[in-house]
Amino acid sequence: MRKILLTTTALIALGSVSAVAADVSLSGNMRFRYNTWSDDNAVVAGENNNSMTNIMQLWVKSSATTDNGLSIGTNTRIRRAGNIDRNWIDINGDFGSIDLGQQWSPSYSASLHENWHGTVAGGVYLGGSNNGEAVTARLAQDAQAANDNTAVASRAAVAATGLNAMQTTGFVGGSTANKVIYSMPAIGGLNASVGFGDAGADSEADETSTAISYTMPMMDNSIKLLYANISTDGANSTSATTEGKEMGIEYSGSFGRVYAISQNTTSEPAAGGAKTNDQEGTTFGGTYNMTSATKVVYYRQEMDQDGTTDLGDKFSSDTIGVRYDIAGGLRLGLLHSNYDFTDAGDATENDNGSATRLEVRVNF
Repeated sequence: MRKILLTTTALIALGSVSAVAADVSLSGNMRFRYNTWSDDNAVVAGENNNSMTNIMQLWVKSSATTDNGLSIGTNTRIRRAGNIDRNWIDINGDFGSIDLGQQWSPSYSASLHENWHGTVAGGVYLGGSNNGEAVTARLAQDAQAANDNTAVASRAAVAATGLNAMQTTGFVGGSTANKVIYSMPAIGGLNASVGFGDAGADSEADETSTAISYTMPMMDNSIKLLYANISTDGANSTSATTEGKEMGIEYSGSFGRVYAISQNTTSEPAAGGAKTNDQEGTTFGGTYNMTSATKVVYYRQEMDQDGTTDLGDKFSSDTIGVRYDIAGGLRLGLLHSNYDFTDAGDATENDNGSATRLEVRVNF
């Protein structure tokens, strides 16, 4: 990390107050991944595939302290494609903290799931099967706008079905859209955050998210209880509302951690009635620190669909991995998962397979 101290002094109108000194830091990482997966689903012709991918993240952060002790800062993440996907202001004081801008929803960032805690090789990876993958909406384009001078027809968005509807990473939801997040000051081991995101003038899909946790000491380590919730309104009067809940418990210390969480995600039609999506899931696992440089991880996910759209579908997966940190910011990670999917309505969509990811990462 390279820090640059930017100091400027100026007179502010009506106050004659000098500007604060901003401490600006640059950091990031580069990741190269080799991915391979296989499955036995007849619909996708028993794909056996592999790919190479890479990720770059550059963080630009600033921090300063005002004369009255208020801590202020900015946080910006730039990705390989050149886009900025997280960009927010934080203001901290005795009242707690406020985040303003593109930041993860509290339900996401507080999750106990292994993906958010940084699995050994770049998060959850379950392969690239296209069994039931979602299709994004496409607007019509005229012949000149199309790449091959052929008009492209409009296409409505299609929600994920089959394996892709169940093959989640265990999260109950969240986004990096613009929002306001307030986190109360810690009271003992109690922490709580609430976030609100406004969908804008063209949509009513506002988001509300909360996360409440309590941590207390136990046998020279600590135990943590968590409740997280996220709710998103329908985009219009005919759109469904969605909600996600997570309840979890974690025991952690110098050895690593063990945890168990229960998740539920639902979609309810605007007219009310039975839920079209009602996924119930559990995840349990742990991370063990073999040495200061080496850790191993294992977790298992199980999910059932009780909604009307895919009633009776089931999904489960087991993941194991190892990570080794080398001096100079170099990190090696290997992650392997097996999964099984049962489609209650169409046996031809049943699928089981495996996926492996090797990652080389350099932090700077």
